[in-house]
Amino acid sequence: MESLRNFLTGPTLIFVILICALPFVFLGTSSIGSVFGGSFGTINGEDVSEADLNIASNTALQRFKSAYGNDFDFDMLDEDVRAESIKQELIVQKVLQSGARSLGFINKNTINDAKKQIVQNPQFQVNGMFDENVYEAQVNSLNYTKEDYIDLMTNLIASELYRSSLNSLSFATDHEIFELTNLLEKTSDINYIKISFDGLKKELVNTMEELNEYYNNNQYLFYSSEKRNFKYIVLDQANYKNNIEVPQEYLATRYEDYLSKFENSAQTRISHIMIEKTSYESTQLALERIKEVEELLNAGNNFSELAGIYSEDIITKDIGGDLDYFEKDIFPVEFDLGIKDLKLNEISEIIELEDTFHILKVTEINIQEPLPENQIKDELANELIETESLALMMDDFNATEEMIFDNSSIEDIADKLSKEVLISEFYTSNNYNFDISSQEVKEFLFSIDSQVNESIVIELDEKVIVMSISTIIEPSLQPYEIVAETVADLLSESKSLEKLALMENELKSIEDPDDKQIFIDAYNYVSSDVFIDVKRNSSLLPSEVLNEVFKNIPGTVINVDANNGDKYIVEINNFTNPAESDITAILDQYRSFSEERMSSKMSEIINEDAFESARVNLTNLAF
Repeated sequence: MESLRNFLTGPTLIFVILICALPFVFLGTSSIGSVFGGSFGTINGEDVSEADLNIASNTALQRFKSAYGNDFDFDMLDEDVRAESIKQELIVQKVLQSGARSLGFINKNTINDAKKQIVQNPQFQVNGMFDENVYEAQVNSLNYTKEDYIDLMTNLIASELYRSSLNSLSFATDHEIFELTNLLEKTSDINYIKISFDGLKKELVNTMEELNEYYNNNQYLFYSSEKRNFKYIVLDQANYKNNIEVPQEYLATRYEDYLSKFENSAQTRISHIMIEKTSYESTQLALERIKEVEELLNAGNNFSELAGIYSEDIITKDIGGDLDYFEKDIFPVEFDLGIKDLKLNEISEIIELEDTFHILKVTEINIQEPLPENQIKDELANELIETESLALMMDDFNATEEMIFDNSSIEDIADKLSKEVLISEFYTSNNYNFDISSQEVKEFLFSIDSQVNESIVIELDEKVIVMSISTIIEPSLQPYEIVAETVADLLSESKSLEKLALMENELKSIEDPDDKQIFIDAYNYVSSDVFIDVKRNSSLLPSEVLNEVFKNIPGTVINVDANNGDKYIVEINNFTNPAESDITAILDQYRSFSEERMSSKMSEIINEDAFESARVNLTNLAF
């Protein structure tokens, strides 16, 4: 669970997942349905809704997938682990949202940003343009109104602003960088004796009697792996595409729709000068102020300069009042009417809203040529073929599920769908390389619960596979002749470990340096050496040995097993700190590393504070 708490480091997972593809992230899997229901309480005073649970569940899933691969199955986890991971994500969500709200990040700007994200989301577009009907249909299917969905997106964007602001707090002082450089550049003088595991192993001789005895006493090591193969049918979307015919009249009608929408898609960039009514004692005084600006504009004064002087929109006044490109779903309808008949560089009449007065200027009109008819029709045809072929494949998928429910054999299913039954090779769990890469296929094949001739249907990205186990070959003791090499290797390894321990103890017991050297010289696989000024990142010795060296003090003798089995007996003579001038010369090389280290530490501190201080009041949750 600790890894789930590092929500300030790495990619901004919540923001990336939810802003880019929010309409399609809700899982609806048993991982939620079996755990949650009803009203869900609060965290840091923020209400926890069903949507929050769906978001938390999906984010938890994505974290596991990033660690274990895209084939990771969240539902395979123990229910307590799933629930705890979702709870962690809920706390992350609501701690960020609460912090964003307290700092005023949920405001007009983040609302406008949310609307822009929605308009720019390809999931809500048709032929590259925002379609309000598509947007409404999709958010309604998730039990949202359009306004509720904008609120949800606003909260997410504000939370991301808050998260990124926290993550930017880290920095390292020159003193901290100096101390870190001093630590990492420290050197040590050491003497060591090395016993090579491989060298020792190669010199061992095993008699036939020893080999037979080892084989007979350790037969469990020499059983063959269980082997399984399976029968399967593949439903491939690519094959269904050949059966789709695209009506020409459909393409013609859709192309006309494209042209009609394209004519209305010219982008108009606008700037404004805004007067806030609440800044004046009366609406009349505010109106007089905007009329004063209008007179100056009519007299030929520069719009951008006047915006910098008179506009009360603190966000845009310093950039000439620029509001970017006009979008109907973001700006008030009064703006749309105000610029309807304006040409480039023309200025609108005074526009009154509930709280403000505005004067608009058209600063840019971007009119593009429509794409060629053939290109649009090809895209429309491909889109239809993609949609219809998927629908046909899913019809067969649903029919297959029904037949499996009725205990139909895979041969009956193949006959019904006019498909060929294929037979896989025999696989073991450690030797599995089926053409279709799917963790779910492998898990079913080797599950202890899977039975011969039991069928299952698995939905993949663009394919569906129907499979049933055909044959299971149980493990059996392999004859000595087949595993002779393995027997010899395991016996040599076992004898090497025993002799290593004996030699280590014998070396410890020898106090006279000359006697110790005689012992070392007696074996080809034992060596000794002296290193002066060796650094902790040196390649002269294994990193696990040097790590232990720099954890100890001068005068210590340490025994370390290297990862490759080699044995090291190391005497630490002394440590030497680098000269101040040497540190100063390489200080910049450690600056970025030190800042990353501080950033990581800052994240740990903020994470701990967020989780320890979170006020969690959840109800009807089976945590």
